[in-house]
Amino acid sequence: MSFYSGSFAALVTGIYFFLPLYLKDTLHFSGSQIGWLYGVLSLNALVVSFPLGVAGDRLPVRRLIRVGLALCALGVWGLGAMGAFWVYLFVFWVFGLGVYIFRQSLDILLFKTSAADPARDFGRYNAWRMGGMMLGTLGGGLLIYALQFPRALQVLAAGLLILLGPTLWLPLTTLHQAPLWQYRRDFSHPRVLFFAAWLFLFTLHWGAENTSYGLFLHRHLGLATWEMGLYMSVEFAVLAATAFLHGRFWAGKLPPMVFLGIALFTSGIGHILMTFPPVLFSLFWRAVHGFGDGLVLMESYATIARLFQVARVGGNSSLISLVTTLGAFAGALIFGPLGASWGYQWPLIISGLIALLLLPLAWWGSRWDSPP
Repeated sequence: MSFYSGSFAALVTGIYFFLPLYLKDTLHFSGSQIGWLYGVLSLNALVVSFPLGVAGDRLPVRRLIRVGLALCALGVWGLGAMGAFWVYLFVFWVFGLGVYIFRQSLDILLFKTSAADPARDFGRYNAWRMGGMMLGTLGGGLLIYALQFPRALQVLAAGLLILLGPTLWLPLTTLHQAPLWQYRRDFSHPRVLFFAAWLFLFTLHWGAENTSYGLFLHRHLGLATWEMGLYMSVEFAVLAATAFLHGRFWAGKLPPMVFLGIALFTSGIGHILMTFPPVLFSLFWRAVHGFGDGLVLMESYATIARLFQVARVGGNSSLISLVTTLGAFAGALIFGPLGASWGYQWPLIISGLIALLLLPLAWWGSRWDSPP
């Protein structure tokens, strides 16, 4: 699973952050159109999130992983072949559907097979994922610089198809036919609703990053694509190290809300201060932001494992994933046009302020200590 987490991230991460340059400079899409493109990635959650999670409880998860890989490869190839906005919007939806099915299914497989030492498993899994994202931004920037976008996307699509072969060695999961009302009871617990609420607000900054991060580095800091890859790879190296250290050494050393407070503060302040030049100053604060995001990521995985029973973790974790993708969707719709109108630093600054404003909410929610 860790291999797939890292390999898939290495192949698709560059697309998220570099593609806005292609959309803006080559296809001449507007800020609102770019916002809708990245927003539609999240609409897949509305269609397939809960059914996918329930299917992950009732069917072998590795079948779902294969479907996700195939759809993602088809979508990536189409992103380099299409040019008209409405056709591109459909292709982006296919790409997003594949990404969502793959990532959510792999997460379900992780939750169902990590009962012995979950903290260490979560740390290793996410360290590989963030390491893959580091390689994806670094290698993606160099690949696009050498081949240009259409040919680079064809290479990435071929890489995704190659990943279909090793799925034969993924573990089989225990199947469970839970009635749907049990999922509703699980998710209606106050602690679960609180967790979902702050996670939605926090993931607004994903939409800001998807629509504005790459353009900020290119337009405001003046970085070429290969330089952008170097810049982004530093953050993902920090994320990978944070995930590994949390899973191996830090988990359980402090109350979850203390970790969350540290995470929100460093994520928010880093997102704000990274918008100021020079490049090395910006990069330092981007790394601080990555440390905070890494803590949020690890605490989110630990909270899901703590809140939900393994037999129904597929359906329930998919509802949490729905919340985060809706946060990214809302963020893309808000910050895509805002960045095009005000400047690409403002989505990063405003979403950083939102993370800081979540600090009182996090401490207030610490009253709920018992799982449903």
